[in-house]
Amino acid sequence: MILLPWENRKIDVFFIVVVAILMVFGIFILKSAVQPRNMIYLLKRQILWDILGFSVMMSILLIKEEYIKSWIVPFYIFSIGLLILVLFFGPTVGGAKRWFKLPFGSFQPSDLAKIAVVLALSRVLTKGTGFLTFANSLIVTGIPLLLILLEPDLGTSLLFGIIWLTMCFSSKIKKRYVIYTLVLILVIAPFFYFFGLEDYQRERILAYLNPKAYSTDASYNVLQSIHAIGSGGIFGKGYMRGPANLKKYVPVAHTDFVVSVLGEELGFVGVSSLIVLYSLLFYRIYRSISYVKSEFWELVLVGVSTVLWFHVFENVGMCMGLMPVTGIPLPFISYGGTSTVTFSILLGLSLKGIALSKVERI
Repeated sequence: MILLPWENRKIDVFFIVVVAILMVFGIFILKSAVQPRNMIYLLKRQILWDILGFSVMMSILLIKEEYIKSWIVPFYIFSIGLLILVLFFGPTVGGAKRWFKLPFGSFQPSDLAKIAVVLALSRVLTKGTGFLTFANSLIVTGIPLLLILLEPDLGTSLLFGIIWLTMCFSSKIKKRYVIYTLVLILVIAPFFYFFGLEDYQRERILAYLNPKAYSTDASYNVLQSIHAIGSGGIFGKGYMRGPANLKKYVPVAHTDFVVSVLGEELGFVGVSSLIVLYSLLFYRIYRSISYVKSEFWELVLVGVSTVLWFHVFENVGMCMGLMPVTGIPLPFISYGGTSTVTFSILLGLSLKGIALSKVERI
């Protein structure tokens, strides 16, 4: 499985450096977000996850293209199996079954499914342009999406729908099939809202539309986050000196609402710097799409960038009250082992696609 010397034509060193900076940035913010309780324990764990993730990302460059493609179907089936198993054997946390409890921490199968769906869709959507290809893309996406809805996890389910949409529009299949499907979704959306969502999920949507009416429950975290970010101003109150962070006004600040810590302590400059780093990753991926070796790798890059974009947009947006609250982590900044390794694998696949470019310089 070791790479032949001539397969990789371009190693994007700049891309690798940006990922490393993001990981260091994440440790920097995490140290403040978890102070002083469990700080050393969580920092050590996240550093280990970052090292593992970075190693995995680089290791994907050493795997031959044919081996990556040959493992897509088994990997997809394996991820579906885990999504089924977690519904039966996963512990119930907050009314949801999303994780496996393992000796080294929690594992969320839906993260693995993100990788599997991106790869499987990239393979399916290159098989043709007709209805059969379109139907297969719906099946490939629909199975994990429905299983994740059963957990329930509305935010991740929405992500899978967006992955399918962007990859279909980026493929060569007939777009009328996609448009008809979108119209159907819009028609059934009101019924799904009333009969398909849990009470707390509807409450989150209502809280997003009218946060002041839910200021003591569903909107509490968001309002505290908005106040913390707003109080930071341009340059912030200083690293590890944010009152809202120190007094733990924003719950789960080291995971879902880590941007509130960044905004309060480093201000607009700190948040903008983070957005710039993500933008550089998007830029390197998008500028490479037209140069990659095949349509398969074009779609992989589209899928990876969609996952990355959704996580950044949703997480930053919910911390500022611009998006509904979901459990979507911020890549390499929020604490978490499964998400760190997942994003590392996805970006490793991007690096592989870029390395297989038709030109040596892009």
